Amino acid sequence: MRNHILPLAAGALLLATPATAQVDMNAILQQSGSNMRMEPDTDPFVPNAFVGSFTMDLHFFENGKESKNSPASSTIHSSESKLAFDSKSPEMKESVRMIIDQKEKMQYMLMDDGKGNKMAMKTRKMKVTGMEENDKNAADITVTDETRTIDGHLCKKVIAKDEDGTWTGWMATDIEIPFRSFMRDMDRQGGGLHDEALAGVFGFPLEYEWVSNDGKERMTCKMRDLKVGTVDEGAFSLTGYQLMEMPMMPPGMGR
Repeated sequence: MRNHILPLAAGALLLATPATAQVDMNAILQQSGSNMRMEPDTDPFVPNAFVGSFTMDLHFFENGKESKNSPASSTIHSSESKLAFDSKSPEMKESVRMIIDQKEKMQYMLMDDGKGNKMAMKTRKMKVTGMEENDKNAADITVTDETRTIDGHLCKKVIAKDEDGTWTGWMATDIEIPFRSFMRDMDRQGGGLHDEALAGVFGFPLEYEWVSNDGKERMTCKMRDLKVGTVDEGAFSLTGYQLMEMPMMPPGMGR
């Protein structure tokens, strides 16, 4: 489950990679013997199920100690057609925002060094193709009767176990958003969220924890500043940024 519930910011980094780097990514995948490839996303547009915003605070632990890249936070804005990710971590010196336009099939990486230099890179939206189905990855999902109230929301405890570890989440039952729908772009980072298993699980996780089966790795996440039904359109603005459009390169061409 570790690879499936990664921080949204980490997933967004791959989604926002310029097209020239995507070609290098394909070369790396081929050298490793993988059948996966990065290809332009030409899928039909499907509106986002979640409209709103929230911030995720994440902590990462290895062998009982908090990792050097922890804590990290990601603020997510979602409209019907766009997603924006703002990421912060101890090692990040720049302000970084990723914007995905799912309707126009474009993506942007916005960087602000805090010294007046603001640059935005634009490229085609990409997706991972050629992923092999693996039955052993199917998670065992348990929706329990245990409940907690978090920030005024009644939450139900959900447990998902697979060969990597155990994910335990507290799903807000009054926010009827299918979590797998909101995370659909994260599915394209090399692993899915077990669509069939989570198809009947609705709600929004206000807190969750993932622990590896060997107990050496642990991640915790808490949501805050949750707003449902309205989003600041300014989160998707490129105003003030110098825009650079990265041209698509023919398949097989490297740098």
